[in-house]
Amino acid sequence: YRSSDPQAAIDPKLTLFLADLALGGGHMRPPIAFIVGYGPGIGAAVARKLKQEGFFVAVASRSVKPHADVANSNEYDVGIKLDMSKPDDVGSAFETVKEELGGPPSLVVYNVAAFTGAPGGRDDPLSLDFKAFQSDTAVTGSNAFQVAKYANAGFDQLAEELSDAPRTFIAVGNLLPWYNMPQALGLSVGKRILANIVEASASAYGPVGKRFYYAYEVSNKGGPVRTPDPVTHANVFYRLHKEKEQGRWDVRFVKGGKAWESGDK
Repeated sequence: YRSSDPQAAIDPKLTLFLADLALGGGHMRPPIAFIVGYGPGIGAAVARKLKQEGFFVAVASRSVKPHADVANSNEYDVGIKLDMSKPDDVGSAFETVKEELGGPPSLVVYNVAAFTGAPGGRDDPLSLDFKAFQSDTAVTGSNAFQVAKYANAGFDQLAEELSDAPRTFIAVGNLLPWYNMPQALGLSVGKRILANIVEASASAYGPVGKRFYYAYEVSNKGGPVRTPDPVTHANVFYRLHKEKEQGRWDVRFVKGGKAWESGDK
């Protein structure tokens, strides 16, 4: 359901009410997406794409506004302040999504990372302060466990209400689990943890209708890219969500969205 009412464009609860009227009081709802790690790059591009595709979109970051202004209402419906260095707050963030948008999200994107460079550079990775290492590893990787856990619980609820609805968790990745970058040891270890969470979840929950992906852009030769393309990420993430079943959990693609294969040059 899409409303021409400008107030509904920035008030998801009003949109829900109008949709109920249009559907004769039925319980159909637009799908809900939750982007953890909203910013001007990949987060905003994914939000815009999903809004265009008819999603209600909730976003979370440390500084996001609770509701989008009219000027950027094409990006999100609900903003939630969330600091991923404090994983105990994740549960309340998911509750806010349900309260504000009418149910749990069917698509959850984890787009959070922290990087502290080792003072000694690539020749001295252990010069990194231990607390910085712990923080980078937690925010990038281990704290994502909480997001995946609450996403999975919401997927179970959706399965009871809408058994055929896609249910997808996508972690924004990179090549660091397989690429040596000693000067970014905390970030690298965090990405390895994140990839492991996704791999284990895809193996366990893929056969029962849930999808978990670690997805990222690579160069045409399969190497790292300096500046990932946000629009390509948005299009690929939407495509992954629409897949009928769990595919390969480690998703690599090139600018434009084509899947990268190991034989590509």
